[in-house]
Amino acid sequence: MTGVAADGGAPVLSPDAHRLDLGRLGAITLVVGILLTGPLGWACGYAVVTDPDPAVKWIAGFFGLLFGGLCVLFVASFWRVTRPRGIVVDVAGIWFWHGTSWDLVRWTQAERVGLAYELPPELPTIGGPVDHLKARVSGWIKGKIFGVLRVTDKRGIALEIVPMREEDLAGIPRLARYRAKGPASAADGPTPTPWRVPLPGGYHSFEKLVAAGERFGGHTWEGWFRRQWTGGAGRGPRATD
Repeated sequence: MTGVAADGGAPVLSPDAHRLDLGRLGAITLVVGILLTGPLGWACGYAVVTDPDPAVKWIAGFFGLLFGGLCVLFVASFWRVTRPRGIVVDVAGIWFWHGTSWDLVRWTQAERVGLAYELPPELPTIGGPVDHLKARVSGWIKGKIFGVLRVTDKRGIALEIVPMREEDLAGIPRLARYRAKGPASAADGPTPTPWRVPLPGGYHSFEKLVAAGERFGGHTWEGWFRRQWTGGAGRGPRATD
């Protein structure tokens, strides 16, 4: 039997519970991203200053702005991404922690739970050889970064929880931040608005999370399902394929 500790601290979890520390995973992803994009941005800037070839300067400038902007974005979002928070999946349901506060969504309170994701559309390559070179280099860099970060092409990945009834979970105000902003899709039917908890794209995390959902969730656990592309926000309707 699991539950909240008598002193109001961390809950007593089942021995085989799966814990996903989102703050720690976010920190790892940001540090690796900064270490990758920072030197690449500096190298591109150096090429702009020192290389006499105008074409090289143009290409290096483009990628210098790209990597530099990504590096600044990583640094600026460090605290927001790494703040202490996470989820635990066990026999009782899905636990959420924010700092020292814990909340529980029981399996019996959820109509379904699963991992929603999107896939970006393939962008056509137009223009001359410079555009083709940009596309080839971008694809190569994307593959290298994804390999280091152990991430997938899936976008907008989120743990999605559709409550059985809205009123069942009205007493958990800390989870209101995860309420989906978009309207429910026609495929979802007249169900309550889902919650979506954004997740980092680590293969190792998802394998264990899916295994825990299958082990504990029973018919409530839906597994992976794809949503239509909405720019990575994960708020679109389900795909029909």
